[in-house]
Amino acid sequence: MKNRELFSQLKVASTAVLRVDGRGFSKALHKLEFKKPYDILFAEGMVRSTHDFFSKSGINPTLAYLFSDEINLVFGQDLPFNGRLEKIDSVIPSFIASALTINLESAQPLSFDSRVSIIDRNDITEYLNWRQNECWRNLISSYGYYLLREDGMNAKEAAEKLKGMKSEQLHQLAWEHGINLAETPAWQRRGVMVYKQTFEKQGHNPLTGEDSKVCRSKIIEDWELPLFKSDEGEQLINSIIHDSKT
Repeated sequence: MKNRELFSQLKVASTAVLRVDGRGFSKALHKLEFKKPYDILFAEGMVRSTHDFFSKSGINPTLAYLFSDEINLVFGQDLPFNGRLEKIDSVIPSFIASALTINLESAQPLSFDSRVSIIDRNDITEYLNWRQNECWRNLISSYGYYLLREDGMNAKEAAEKLKGMKSEQLHQLAWEHGINLAETPAWQRRGVMVYKQTFEKQGHNPLTGEDSKVCRSKIIEDWELPLFKSDEGEQLINSIIHDSKT
């Protein structure tokens, strides 16, 4: 029956992005009584779960970019499982789901779907800029939806109303409720980045008595991201990619 496993040897190229999205989170998050449209406790749970992935999974992505219930794991080299798509597309989202369930102390099981995008190494910044733009669109629509609900609309009415509203109208709606969307927390507007950073540390060899420098790494959680399309944003991404090669 082994020959029936038609996709077991399907592999992806050396540079890829795995995007995992929360599946059916509404019921579980409602029971956990998180604030809408954003709750720092949920965001911290997502970031902590991503941190756990870097430190405990044995898999080494170049970086992770996340917002809302979405995590983008960029692999610039050394794809896990020798690039086998079935493994990548199953092990990683299951780890993230388990970590988040634990970190949120959720009685409801949580799950993620996932998809793999094959990209050129030179397109990593473009990909991240695309997702960061989606982060901003998500912020505008999320605030709009829950402000409409606050104004008395039910879920269906708010969703229908939202479809016909332009960005400027949503900004005005938020402004009328005392919210300047451009001044919301950076993690809501631009997302969060998690990555490993290498650094040199002075060491001492007790056997030889010699001092020497050793390379170590630490996991960085950046909650104050620049726009990826800016010079600062491009420099940040390029430095992380370069650092991951060393």
